[in-house]
Amino acid sequence: MIKKIILSGFTLLLLGGCNPEMGRLPLESDVGCLRKELSSDMHLSFQTATNFCQKSDHGVPLPLNLKGALDLQVQAEQANIAYIN
Repeated sequence: MIKKIILSGFTLLLLGGCNPEMGRLPLESDVGCLRKELSSDMHLSFQTATNFCQKSDHGVPLPLNLKGALDLQVQAEQANIAYIN
């Protein structure tokens, strides 16, 4: 029983650390996620970064909350990506 618990915990630890720099972290804002993705070593485009950061509701992408980030709002407008001001 203890071996199963340890093995389960170890497996979760390994899976959680597969690629920490990709995707949204819990409680992370849209602005924080986009800035993290755009500054990564992979030099992602804005469109690709939004694919990692945008939340969805039953498969429908929700508008990004870009309040106070004018530079990201301009990029979202250029890429035709919905956002909340």
